[in-house]
Amino acid sequence: MAFHKHNTKEYINIALYSLMFKHPYKDITVTHICQKANVSRMSFYRYFNNKEDIFINYCDERFETFVNIINEKKVNDVYTFLFEAFNYVHKYARQIRLLKRAAKEHLLVEKYTGYGSYLAGRWNLSGTGNLVFNRLAAAFLAGGIANVLSMWLELNLDLKAKEMADIAYSIFGMAVSENISKSNFNA
Repeated sequence: MAFHKHNTKEYINIALYSLMFKHPYKDITVTHICQKANVSRMSFYRYFNNKEDIFINYCDERFETFVNIINEKKVNDVYTFLFEAFNYVHKYARQIRLLKRAAKEHLLVEKYTGYGSYLAGRWNLSGTGNLVFNRLAAAFLAGGIANVLSMWLELNLDLKAKEMADIAYSIFGMAVSENISKSNFNA
């Protein structure tokens, strides 16, 4: 039976996450993943260099879907973006908890920071068009979201996506306002 590229990658993703529910990440080998996914090692290495690449691929696929969602909804402000981000990622809470348990949540922070830089062009966060500020603000926002999300899931906080967006926007808004106030003060 021939598998399509997308199916093979998906089977490998599912196999790793399935194994992680039962075994510590460090004990899972590529052989275990291949057996669970019913694919050859050659197929595994066609798509991934190692098992960590599965996480990276999974994050990238989820991000691509998220970008499609915010584009379809024509999201063009930071608050709505935060709401959509918390709402979307909440759907993947189990996988994020597995990343934490595997001590791989740094991948999430790194990926979020990269995604934030990608999205930096959507908003003029400084009000001045300062590209350096916008990129740094996006990295700050992305890292903050990743860490707040991690804590939200770790503590099993009973807050809804809207409440989390309100909190994150309040914190981020203070940082942006402080920066703008300082630049006006120094002018």
